[in-house]
Amino acid sequence: MAVFFSHDFETGEIGPWDNLSDPRATSVKVTDDPARVFRGRYAAEVTAGKGPETGGKLVKWFLPGYEEVHARWYCMFAEDFDQGKYLHFCNLLGGPPNNRFAAFGKAGRRPTGGDFFISGLEPHRAHADQPPGAMGFYTYWPDMKQAPDGNYWGNVFLSDPLVAIERGRWYCMEMMLKLNTPGRPDGEQAAWIDGERVIHTTGLRWRDTDELKIHCFWLELYVHNSPQVNRVWFDQVALSTEYIGPVEGE
Repeated sequence: MAVFFSHDFETGEIGPWDNLSDPRATSVKVTDDPARVFRGRYAAEVTAGKGPETGGKLVKWFLPGYEEVHARWYCMFAEDFDQGKYLHFCNLLGGPPNNRFAAFGKAGRRPTGGDFFISGLEPHRAHADQPPGAMGFYTYWPDMKQAPDGNYWGNVFLSDPLVAIERGRWYCMEMMLKLNTPGRPDGEQAAWIDGERVIHTTGLRWRDTDELKIHCFWLELYVHNSPQVNRVWFDQVALSTEYIGPVEGE
């Protein structure tokens, strides 16, 4: 297995992430509450406060990047979690090797095939009876559909059947992006929940040049307009160029 980054927070610190001076990183802390740790002594707690545009994020860059990346994490949503209508969760992002921020700040814009791409695995509230919702991708790529308001908001790819997430229990989540051959729509994205593949999308054109690579991961909880304080706990994060799967013994 070609793991190139892993973090289990067992140092008791946020550790080897690249945005620790970012204000959003201050909404992430390490907890040693046994009820909020998947394995070992520590886990990360991410808080989104009440109000608009709130949350926390940890960023890991790995330039110049890879053609295929898997991101695996364990997470648990608080028993009273309720994000309201929308939230964003964990993302893989890509762009050229000389611009680590290529995919930052691109909400509402369609990629050209030569600038950036983004895909996030996140719960979608509109597709489940209770929060946080049903898991699906929220994806920006050159062939995405335009929204009625004229913008290009992320297109949603849901599992079939839907996988609704329960609050108050740990999940192993893994997402994968595989880039296309420039000139051919042979890119992919896939997601696994507790080791079972629940989404697999093929025929994606992520890029038109092989300069673009997958080069960034966000561990994130971002709520557009939170009706309350919300928390998610994360543990056992890993990035790899191959499938990772659940922690051994689980």
